[in-house]
Amino acid sequence: KKALADPGVVAAFTEMMNSKVEGAHTLALGTMGFRDIYSKREIHSLDDLKNVKVRVQATATEDTMFPAYGAQTIHMPFGDVYTSLQTGVVEAAENGINVYQMNKHYEVAPIMSLTEHEANNNVIWVSDKVWNSLSDEQKRWVKAAADEVGRTMPQKALGLEHESMARLEKIGVKFVKDVDKSGFIKEAEPLQDQLAQQLGPGAVKVLQLIRNVQ
Repeated sequence: KKALADPGVVAAFTEMMNSKVEGAHTLALGTMGFRDIYSKREIHSLDDLKNVKVRVQATATEDTMFPAYGAQTIHMPFGDVYTSLQTGVVEAAENGINVYQMNKHYEVAPIMSLTEHEANNNVIWVSDKVWNSLSDEQKRWVKAAADEVGRTMPQKALGLEHESMARLEKIGVKFVKDVDKSGFIKEAEPLQDQLAQQLGPGAVKVLQLIRNVQ
């Protein structure tokens, strides 16, 4: 959690993105909180996820991580997740607490286990065309505003998660708060190294800085 607002991590991430992305200028790193697992069953440790059918995003990260956790991964449009949980096509899904609440997935998967297995980070961009059209003074204004968003967004996002959790608990949703994350970390670390190596030296640097902060 500390890494999300760490100046060194943000600077290295911004440098990496600006070196790789064409047509856009990275201003700051933001976050929407963390992704957790929800189901009709409790997840207390990695063992509880073995052979569970989990709907995941079709991304290299989740397609790599969840099989390593022992889960069976299933891809489907987000709009199909509710009925798929309801009918048993999938046994679990993963997302942020706010998304879980807004889409009423708690109606068909009333247990959320706080695995915090992935950060829901995002990037504040501006097109190169717009950025290059600004004066130096205007660039300083825009960068200062983006820095303020990046500085305050993690705390705001986590605060919104806690508010959503409190509302959901009042209507009977159960949150598993004692998840043993050690198994997840053990499986994830070598895969993080592998993915960072594939992305290049900038990603390796960002990963190391994050681990140093933690």
